[in-house]
Amino acid sequence: MRHIGSLADQAAARRFQSWLASKGIAADIELEDDRWSVWVHDEDLIELARDELATFLADSLAEKYQLVEAAAELERRAKPVASDRPRRSTRTPGQPWIMTPMRSCPATITLIGLSILLTAMCVRGFDRDRGPLEFQMAYEPVMNQLTIVTVSERDDGVYVPTYNLSKAWEHLRESVAKDYDFRLPKTGVGAIARGQFWRLVTPIFLHFSILHILFNMLWLRMLGGEIESRRGLLRYVGLVLLIAAVSNLGQYAATGSPLFGGMSGVVYGVFGYVWMKQRQDPDAGLSLPPNCVFWMLGWFVLCWTGMVGGIANWSHTFGLVSGMLVGLLPSRR
Repeated sequence: MRHIGSLADQAAARRFQSWLASKGIAADIELEDDRWSVWVHDEDLIELARDELATFLADSLAEKYQLVEAAAELERRAKPVASDRPRRSTRTPGQPWIMTPMRSCPATITLIGLSILLTAMCVRGFDRDRGPLEFQMAYEPVMNQLTIVTVSERDDGVYVPTYNLSKAWEHLRESVAKDYDFRLPKTGVGAIARGQFWRLVTPIFLHFSILHILFNMLWLRMLGGEIESRRGLLRYVGLVLLIAAVSNLGQYAATGSPLFGGMSGVVYGVFGYVWMKQRQDPDAGLSLPPNCVFWMLGWFVLCWTGMVGGIANWSHTFGLVSGMLVGLLPSRR
């Protein structure tokens, strides 16, 4: 299913939908950002539908459109009232899954570009001791601005602030029990509370090997583009920011270490979102690539076994759960 354009009012959108149906072109209309978007089911008829839309916009009240609309309305009234059964997906079972074109997902392409650029700015070379494809990271001057709290490199190793979320929680409980003022330090989580809010999101741009960034960008391109093209740029960016913050905070709270990064928490979040929409709200038009559930859940379980090395498993978990929960919310039409 592909978005071909939008119309200002519902009446015109319904009239055009009826006209397309008379031409054998199945289409849906959906309210998005105060305009009625037109979605065409058959990928092979996209160009024909766009030509019809251009003609329609030139004179949407032409007699031929009104006659077709009137006939469609009479046909709808003649049909029995539909039963209250679950709605079917707009993708038919035999229709192949097609990746969203780049022009339809600019935010996804921007996220990929930022991930590649910011990771490249933090790489000083390859770490041969860890593997031929593993990056050796430079913590300053860029990486320590992207980690969830400031990390610095010293002669004797990497310095990580010890005042993490668990320490802050312990400090808060103690201040309540002993009745004294609770004040966060200027470093660690205190810096976030004092205005460095970007740190809740920016760890998603850090990647530590070629395979790490390659697979994350591939899944983001497929799943992120699917959501952005159908739910709109603003909703998609809001979803990504929410999942990023939840997955990063979850990873930091569970481990206490800020030395993590990657888009995988967001990838699992958007996977969970599309998965739930596909199952619970088929008319949203979202669907997963073939065998996606098998590969995503298989990798999720394998990572938790510890057989694939150091993985931000809590980020995966918090991202997946948060994406699924948002996906279960009713869609705004």
